[in-house]
Amino acid sequence: MIRDSIAVAQSEGYAGDFEFIYQDTKCNTKDAVSGTQSLKALHPSMHMFIVGCDNDMKAMYPLLDARDDLTFMAGLSGADLYESGFPTINLAYRLEAEATEAAKFASERLGVKTLGIITDNGTFGGTLNDSATEYFNGVGGRTISEKIKYNEPSPETSVLKILAGKPDAVYMQNDIPAMSAILKRLNQMGYKGDRIAYYGGRDQSLIDTAGKAGEGLYVPWVVSDITNSTRQNFEAKFKETYGKDPFVTAYFVYDGLMLLDEAEKSCGTDVRCIEKYFYDKDDFVGTLGKVRYQPSGEVERDFYFQQIRDGKFVEVE
Repeated sequence: MIRDSIAVAQSEGYAGDFEFIYQDTKCNTKDAVSGTQSLKALHPSMHMFIVGCDNDMKAMYPLLDARDDLTFMAGLSGADLYESGFPTINLAYRLEAEATEAAKFASERLGVKTLGIITDNGTFGGTLNDSATEYFNGVGGRTISEKIKYNEPSPETSVLKILAGKPDAVYMQNDIPAMSAILKRLNQMGYKGDRIAYYGGRDQSLIDTAGKAGEGLYVPWVVSDITNSTRQNFEAKFKETYGKDPFVTAYFVYDGLMLLDEAEKSCGTDVRCIEKYFYDKDDFVGTLGKVRYQPSGEVERDFYFQQIRDGKFVEVE
């Protein structure tokens, strides 16, 4: 999605003066380290890096120079990513924001008092769990948490433990197969409460694999049905080029390149000037509407919620 979005952006005239060179880290920190070493050795003039996985970014920091380099985070990340102080512009948003929005939606819109939470056992899932729990504790609610492996093929035991706590809703994060398995198990157990997935669940493959068990699932989302010509043009070009709809990461990257194109015209190759340009820009409107990038990974953007109804994702009004 990152690569495809960059190609669409350049075809539309954004970042046309830039050369993009790719390394597939597979979200594996060892590959991120070796890939960064290779890029730095082969391209000593390279000083900007777009990265998709937060753990990869953390592994890359010791290999980069905080004076001369600048990184862009294209996937979701937690506050801990920015604690090193390395200059990183978050093109997406922080995990804490998503989990808080999901918990707030559950409490205020769905009337949930007890929330079951199933996440992976890494820092990504841990951040979502901690943030949702913090919100619920703050409003007098209760949470029950279970952590499983990423790509866990058999989450049945964890589902049973969650259900033993009698939650009004279940919030989940994992890969598509694992979340599909969780939804099917909840369905088999006759669970009638609401179900909420993190943003990664907003994918047609979840509907295809979960089937009827996915009906009614809520997902926090930052792409709205509100008319936006920039977004509509991007989506049409992306689908025409690749025969599929863009995932949310593609929107993050496309918007980032729109603003990077502006910054480069003002700053040239001065990465500290480019960094400041991003943070000073308070009227940028991209494919996802108005967005404000801020230091420490903070991003001001609007959240929406979608729900699976009759095998399709539709926006919740």
